[in-house]
Amino acid sequence: MKILLQPLTCLLFLALSQFALAARTAPNTITNGDSLAASCYLALTALDKGMEQMPQEEQTSTFVCMAYLSGVLAAAQHANELAKLRFAQATDGKGSQANFDLYCFDWNMRYRDAAHIVLRYARQHLGLATQPADRLAMKALQDAWPCRR
Repeated sequence: MKILLQPLTCLLFLALSQFALAARTAPNTITNGDSLAASCYLALTALDKGMEQMPQEEQTSTFVCMAYLSGVLAAAQHANELAKLRFAQATDGKGSQANFDLYCFDWNMRYRDAAHIVLRYARQHLGLATQPADRLAMKALQDAWPCRR
């Protein structure tokens, strides 16, 4: 039994490491900064080189980054509008709504630009790799477009 246990353990380790490697190169979901950066890298590669150049197993996860960033930007824009509305209600409409932006992103940016920003920031801040993906995305975008007061 002990003799069989070592080869089985080795096979299990190899199988799990192959699964982890495949998940690292082609994420189908975004969970942390590392998976967001990997997905953004794939998306930018597909945009630059074309989908036909991507391996079939990577094509399904290529634009997960763009969908994720779309959600982050929509949530940030909604938070801005809600903050402005609450500020206007609290001041009976007399307060300057422009001073109440929580996020000052370029709302007309292309998703390609947002993916470049996130990927560059991820490479400069490796400590965010294991943090939640939204933390990486928000920090990267806020660094690129800080609110000036």
